[in-house]
Amino acid sequence: MTVLSKLLYGSLHVRSYDWLDIPGSADLSQARPAKLVRDCQMSAPCATTTLHPNSGGNIHCFKALTPCALFDILSPPYSSEDGRHCSYFRKSPRRDLPDLDQLCGMNASEVAWLEEIQPPENLVVCRGQYRGPIIRR
Repeated sequence: MTVLSKLLYGSLHVRSYDWLDIPGSADLSQARPAKLVRDCQMSAPCATTTLHPNSGGNIHCFKALTPCALFDILSPPYSSEDGRHCSYFRKSPRRDLPDLDQLCGMNASEVAWLEEIQPPENLVVCRGQYRGPIIRR
């Protein structure tokens, strides 16, 4: 899934990750290592960001610094039937995770161990159908 994000107004902090492929990290029910791609503040007006399925920080977290609005376009959209679930993650509190320096030569500050969690109960997602012109590469 590709995500286009546009900050409409306000300021936020964004942290985004890409999964790391290391031996033994394929079990989706366990914490998995992810490489930090972006860790920065954004303030409107600013450029649109593009997050690709396997690069650019598709696993992302936004934290409002001021009242703000973010417009996301997801293509293709979430679809549980097609294997595109909306997933939520948190940094794992586990202390028994492998040392990444030995596994892939990365500093611990560049990697987070993420585990999937249930979405917040107060989450609201408004869906809409794109009715504009066909977009081609």
